[in-house]
Amino acid sequence: MSKGFSNISQNTAGILEQENSLAKYYFEQAEKLRQNNQYQKAVGRYLNSILINKNNTTPYIGLALSYKKLKNYTKAIKTLEKAEKIDPSDVIIQKELALCNIINGNFEKGIKYLISSIKLEPENLDIQMQLAITHEIIDEPDMALMIYQKIIETNPEYLRAYIQKATLYMHQEDYLASAKIFVKIMKINPDYYRAYLALGICYEKLGKNASARRYYIKYLKFRNAKENRSAVLKKLSELKCRILNEPKLKLISCIN
Repeated sequence: MSKGFSNISQNTAGILEQENSLAKYYFEQAEKLRQNNQYQKAVGRYLNSILINKNNTTPYIGLALSYKKLKNYTKAIKTLEKAEKIDPSDVIIQKELALCNIINGNFEKGIKYLISSIKLEPENLDIQMQLAITHEIIDEPDMALMIYQKIIETNPEYLRAYIQKATLYMHQEDYLASAKIFVKIMKINPDYYRAYLALGICYEKLGKNASARRYYIKYLKFRNAKENRSAVLKKLSELKCRILNEPKLKLISCIN
């Protein structure tokens, strides 16, 4: 190589190194601003970094997250789509595209990106749960229940899937199915106090007053039960009246 070409090559390498350093500087500034909740200022720094180096996905992700915090979901999506063109196999990009589209009301696209995320990271239970919850949002409960069941079968100790499935059954007013799952939840984690409250509600709806009362009492024994204490105490009083007035007991009035 001639001396002239060698100098050009060295100069080019030097310029690229300077540009990369400057892009990194702007990116690091942007990250600090975003972490300090200064999202609008962070946007400018991320854009500076991208202008210098358009082939690095990391500033695009940071920029999209800043737009997301600013509730500018359209810009967040457009930014993530640019990042996706650079690296379509990045699970963070796919996941954020899913979330931003869902928040923005683009459920079909959101589901598409969630499925892509699951293919890239099949063991990520949070993404699978988000897919099921999205099907709930768009009124596709059967699909949501199927996904929850699949998660439970492959991860029998994953409590969140049981809770979501049981809660969905409650919303559908299938209290028997819901109660069966809450019993399983209680066995997996006896300290999950909300299961006792849910069982009380389910059994009350099923007309099983004695069982409902029993689980409401168990619920009240937990310290965290303060939030619903007055409502549950009222329920206990009502249930006592119902039980005492059941025909088989041959009682007319309830005694407090």
